[in-house]
Amino acid sequence: MGAPGVVPRGSARPVSTSVRYGVNYLPSRNWWYAWVDWNEADIGRDLDVIAGLGFDHVRIQCLWPLFQPNPTYVSPTMLTRLVRLLDLAGTRGLAVCPTVLDGWLSGFDFRPAWLRRANPFIDTDAVEAAALLVAAVATAVSAHPALWCLDIANEPNVPMRQSGLASGACDGWARRMVTAARAAAPGVPVTVGVDHEPWMSGHCALTAETVVDISDLVAIHAWPYFTGALARFGDQERGAWAIPDYLAQVALAILGGRRKPLWVQEVGVSDLWLEQATVPDFAERMLRRIAAIPEVTAVTWWASHDIDRQLRGFDELEYGLGLIDTENTVKPVGARIRNVIAELRAHRTPAELVTPGIPLPLGTVPDLDFASDWFAQMGTNAGPRIVREDPR
Repeated sequence: MGAPGVVPRGSARPVSTSVRYGVNYLPSRNWWYAWVDWNEADIGRDLDVIAGLGFDHVRIQCLWPLFQPNPTYVSPTMLTRLVRLLDLAGTRGLAVCPTVLDGWLSGFDFRPAWLRRANPFIDTDAVEAAALLVAAVATAVSAHPALWCLDIANEPNVPMRQSGLASGACDGWARRMVTAARAAAPGVPVTVGVDHEPWMSGHCALTAETVVDISDLVAIHAWPYFTGALARFGDQERGAWAIPDYLAQVALAILGGRRKPLWVQEVGVSDLWLEQATVPDFAERMLRRIAAIPEVTAVTWWASHDIDRQLRGFDELEYGLGLIDTENTVKPVGARIRNVIAELRAHRTPAELVTPGIPLPLGTVPDLDFASDWFAQMGTNAGPRIVREDPR
């Protein structure tokens, strides 16, 4: 039996009905600028608290300008520190997913300076430079016992949209990055961390069809705010905290008969968004809902730690999304999630069967209008299957 939620190398099928629970790690000191001001004692303390909350994995971000300051040069220092971070996580029982290309992270565009005059998704030299970094990171960690999987990019569809690229224009870019990762780390599961846009939009430069085709684990970013679910349904309605279930069903509809595990790679909530619910209550409802989805094999909260307010320029909400504050004190939402995870590990409640399925006709975009019909038919802890019309 494999570890919870692990995809066997070379396979796309889950080997366990257990679910991985983890966090997107943000260092408590200096955010991801910590790659430069490297302090293993600080990172070790962070990881101790994360492991103490019962999490079994972390997703980390390789800050692109630091890892690749020149298109033909990947920093050996950053790669060494990356391996050390895996060492530190592994000794605490935490598996690691490195995310390589940070086209969008905590509200900032972190593409390196040498990309400013090139489109990173369609310029041939820029694409090959990015593939060089993906291969370098994959090579550095491929044999590490703490490695779980590789994520080629964090929400790359955001800068794609900003570039005004046509639908499907970046599918080739994604395939090139995944090819580079698999060539450098054969058998290591690979994914691409897109947000909700490919699932809920009819016009995305990286299509949902390509995402499910190239991924060993299908990543879902299920934010109730950024999807628009909170504005549409309000924080007391299931339509807000069940948005991960909806996005999972959209992904399953696109997969069709293929079997691949789903990973809710980012999910979180801010008190700035809520009018009636509390953050711990909303987080618990959302987490329980996700855990009932049979195909979900991993859930990763955003984020582990708050951002230090001495660092200026982040959006206000980014400072308080952590489960742990910058002094490594567990916040009430962190304590609630710890308790819920312990209960879910002891007893996972399978989703009830909700029938009949809702058809998704060709040409219909599974946006919030379509989601409203879906939410109206969902059960207590599960929504109906979405059946995509066969294009043939």
